Amino acid sequence: MENVLLLGLSAPAEDDPFGDPLLRALSVPGASGVRLVVSATPSVLSRTGAAASVASHPVAHALRRMASLADGLVIAAPESDAVPPASLRTLLDWLSWPADSSPLAGKPVAVMTTTRDAGTSTDPYCEVERMLFSAGATVIGPRTVVGRADRALRGTEDGRVSISDPGVAVRSLFHLHRTAAEVRRGAGAPPAGGDRPWPL
Repeated sequence: MENVLLLGLSAPAEDDPFGDPLLRALSVPGASGVRLVVSATPSVLSRTGAAASVASHPVAHALRRMASLADGLVIAAPESDAVPPASLRTLLDWLSWPADSSPLAGKPVAVMTTTRDAGTSTDPYCEVERMLFSAGATVIGPRTVVGRADRALRGTEDGRVSISDPGVAVRSLFHLHRTAAEVRRGAGAPPAGGDRPWPL
């Protein structure tokens, strides 16, 4: 399998100001055979208490379809041992339930977290990973923590995001490539070449 398509998801900026910029910085095209497509969190999915008729909701259906089309996922989350922000938890709930048809089942998923602090005291597997494990996802870990994210991620004049810290760039790209390697290792599907039609 030559080309790998990964879907990047994060909480809205008000819950995680660095998740989407990190994913956008990593989505810059390269000749690596890995393509990361970043999707903004649909606003309806970031509302709490919206989990009643998940399977029948058109936005949930489209999100699940995106996840099923991808070879793997990258989830960005603020660093925490505790329950993730309600918006991200709702997003993962919508992807995870009902479990018997979850697009996460058997899918390689990487978790990257961001923090303003220099170091980390977070366990390598936390609540986000537990939610992914319960959905049957193959978690590619331990998680990569981007410390001092407010300094490491820089907006450019053309609206893109760059990673100014070489250590952060190397760790993050290594995590992406580990995820892609797991996709290739377990691939029985055709290569993920070319553009795919995203429902959102």
